[in-house]
Parts: sequence; C-alpha cells; structure tokens
Amino acid sequence: MAGREGHSEMWKGFIADCIKMPSSMSFGGKEQFSLEGKKKLCVVGTKASLEAVATSGLIPEPLIPAYNAMLARITPAPLNCASLTQNIFEGPLEELAIGCVTTEASRHTSPHRADQVRDFVRKNVPMNGTTALILAAPTPEATFAYATNAPKGHFLAKFKGAADGFHESLAQVPVTVITAGEAIADAQRDQANIIAESIQLAGRLVDTPANYLNTKTYAEIAEGLAKKHGFGCEVIRGEELQKLGLNALFGVGRAAEYGSALVVLTHDPAEVDNKDEVVCWAGKGIIFDTGGLNVKSRPGMCGMKDDMGGSAGVLGAFIAAHRLGVRKKLHALLALADNAINENAQRPDDIVRCLSGKTIELNNTDAEGRLVLCDAVAYAHKYLKPTCLVDMATLTGAQGVATGKHFASICANTDSIEEQALVAAKASGDQCFPVVFAPEYLLSEFSSEWADMKNSVANRSNAQVSCAGLFIYDVGFAGEYKGDWLHVDMSYPAIADGRSTAFGVALLLKMLQVV
Repeated sequence: MAGREGHSEMWKGFIADCIKMPSSMSFGGKEQFSLEGKKKLCVVGTKASLEAVATSGLIPEPLIPAYNAMLARITPAPLNCASLTQNIFEGPLEELAIGCVTTEASRHTSPHRADQVRDFVRKNVPMNGTTALILAAPTPEATFAYATNAPKGHFLAKFKGAADGFHESLAQVPVTVITAGEAIADAQRDQANIIAESIQLAGRLVDTPANYLNTKTYAEIAEGLAKKHGFGCEVIRGEELQKLGLNALFGVGRAAEYGSALVVLTHDPAEVDNKDEVVCWAGKGIIFDTGGLNVKSRPGMCGMKDDMGGSAGVLGAFIAAHRLGVRKKLHALLALADNAINENAQRPDDIVRCLSGKTIELNNTDAEGRLVLCDAVAYAHKYLKPTCLVDMATLTGAQGVATGKHFASICANTDSIEEQALVAAKASGDQCFPVVFAPEYLLSEFSSEWADMKNSVANRSNAQVSCAGLFIYDVGFAGEYKGDWLHVDMSYPAIADGRSTAFGVALLLKMLQVV
C-alpha cells in the first residue's frame, strides 16, 4: 500500500495537468499578430503561399528582402519539409525560418501534405514564448489540415530534469493561419484552438509511460474532463465488468496491479440534426503490452506504452466534438487494460465468453487488442444502439506491411463509410487506405475445435490486417448489427520518429462532417 500511496502523490500533478488540457499553441488573427518580444519568426506553406505572405503585411518591411532571398533559394522536397534558417538582426528578432511544403501528392495521398507542416514545427519551432508561427495554407480547404497538423509537432509529455509529467507553466507559440494572404475567420481560429488542445492531449497520453498512465489514472483523467466540460462519463471496472459479461476485456488486465476498465463517454445535445443517428467510437487502450504469457521480445516490448493510441485519438476527438457543439448523439468507449504477467494472467488455451455471447479460445495472449475491442463494440451495440460505429486501434504489426507507416489501414462493411473515411483522411492529413472486407473468405482463419473462434489467425500471410478487424466485427456484433462499421488500424502512423502523431483526432472530427 505504501508504494501505491507514493504513486498517488506522483500522479496528482500529472492528472490535474491533463485535465487542464494545456496547449503549446494559441491561434489568433492578423490583428493579434505581433513580433514584440519575439526572437524567432517561422513561416511554413507551399512556395506560392509563402510568396503571398511577403505582401500580407505580417512580415516586417525591413525583413522582406531577406525573406524573399530565402524563398528564392528553397526547393520543396517530396518526403520531409524543406527548410532554411537565417540569422537576422532586426529589432529583437534573431532568427527567420521558412518551411516549403511540397505540392506533389499522388492520388492516395492527402493533397495538402500537412505532414510536412508537422515535420517543420517539430524541427524548427521551439516551445517557448519567443517564437511566432505563420501557417500559410495554399487554399481554404488546406487550413484544417495545416491547423491540426502544426500542434502535432510539439510534445507535452515532460519528464526531463525536475519535470514530473506536468507543466507548472507553458509558454505558448502564437500562430496565425492565412490563406491567399488573408487570415482565417474568428470561428475557425476558435475551432483551431479547441482542436489543438485535444490533439496535444492525445499525443501527450500516448507518449506518457505506464507508471504514470495506468488504467486508474487514465479513467480519472476522463472523469475529470467530463466534470470540467459537462459530458457524461461512466467507468465500469473490476467485478462489474464480469457481472456485465465483459469477460474478454476483464481477462486481458487480470494480472495487472490496476485492472481493466471500460470508460463510456456521452455527448447528448438537446438539439440534433437527426434523432435516429447515433455515432459510437471505440478505442483500444492497452496502456502497456508485454504480450502476456506469449511474451514479446525485449526490442518488441520497448515502446509498448503507445498501445493505447487508438483510445487517445478517440478521447481527443470526443472532447473536441463536445466542445464544438456537434449536433449528433455521440459516444466514445475507451477499452482500458494493462496486458501484464503474473500467476493470474490468462493463458493460451483459456476459453473466454465475450459480451456478445461468442466464445474465444486464446491461442495468442499477444493478440489482446481485439479482445478488449470486441467487448467494447458488443457493449456499444447492446446498450447504445449505434447507427455508425468506428473502432480505432494500434492493432497489428501487419498494418505496416499492408499500408505502411504513413497510412492507416481501414476495413469497412459499406462503401459509404469507407468513402467517408477516405475523404476525411485526405482532408485532415490522417491518411488511410482500405483493406478487404471479406468475412466469407477470412473468418475461417479463426476456426477452433473448442470455442466459436480462436483469437489469432492460422495463416499470418492471409490478409492479416483484415482478419484482425473482422474478428472485432464478427465477435463484437455476432451477426446482429445493421449499421455502418469502420475499423481503423493505425499501428504505424500513430508514431513518427519515436513520438506520437495524435493520429485519429482530426480524422474522426472530419468524419463527423460527412458521416
């Protein structure tokens, strides 16, 4: 108990700071733009939009010759953002940095290439009060992608030196978004600030180690956010999970110091556009994955703190949607568990009954994400009655083989939800590409002599990403669901250069506009 009490003290500041949702960026308009007290000015956009900045009135007159000279020298690159930095001595400014975003985008890639905005911010924009940032979006359609990718370049998980997971103070970088030399509207700036806070919360949670972010502290953060922002929050944990039949979720966390939990968040506005429409998002929240008794290798286990990235994306998107007053009934389910090991751990050969009634023979304890999600999906289907359900997870290593490290794999049961996701992916920069939905061919991979299904495939070369998603679909719904379903496996795009990309927040928010 002494150890737990010590941990409790350690967590207090971290939990409180997450609930505050600090952001390293503050979006403002032209009238708020000022270089007073600033030592560095950073500008990023396409070549054409950077040229428009020169005549926008935002660049001080004495700096325009140097700015134009840098612009003449810079050439966009296809992968990472091309950038130039020059020392200057004009008033208090000491440095000018320009990032040139490519206009090259193949047919599957987001045309805005806002991943390069994230890359520029990460490398050139320090988190301090002496830097200003201009986002020069080439078109009005690109402003959302630019404004949601810039905050991804900053990381709020802080543990170096005296830091203990929270910020006593956080100096903000003032950000101005312009299109064709004109600043975006006030409403868009307000939206950008709300979404930036959600994106940086999601990224921070993913980057936080499991001795700070466990199922207990994660649930407390969700409860604190619900109290702060006024949405519904129910936490189901311990024996209550078993009483409700959520045995698959319960079993994954059976060996952990802090057991599994299902966090159910509800946004139920008084006025909705369609009273028959109910949207549910379910996120995998494995706060650390040892692999269970089918234990991972040493290098394979390092970095497994990010195995809750799907739940972080869902939580961030839900909070932003609620604060923006989305006129839809919306639920978010966070399926939280710590896949730990001790004498209580579930074993290969164990048979578990999911909430849907289906039984699962465990042939791989390291295929645990689908177990927690099939119960979350079954709960949503049974109690929340969705017309559209999206589940999001860092689910398989095979995702990287199927669609690579820049594109999440999506599996959908209807053409309409797949197309909606692809449109949202291109608009937001959270890029996706579809894998096959073919249960008639693939569900046989889970055949079991002892239960309705095994939890891992027989043939790992047979559309493994689709199989994992279809397991959730088949076990979670048990053939009873008639609405739209989308599975998002974002194992590889969830992380870039060892840090969270807060993948999914912008994607889900954009989908709400087209769902």
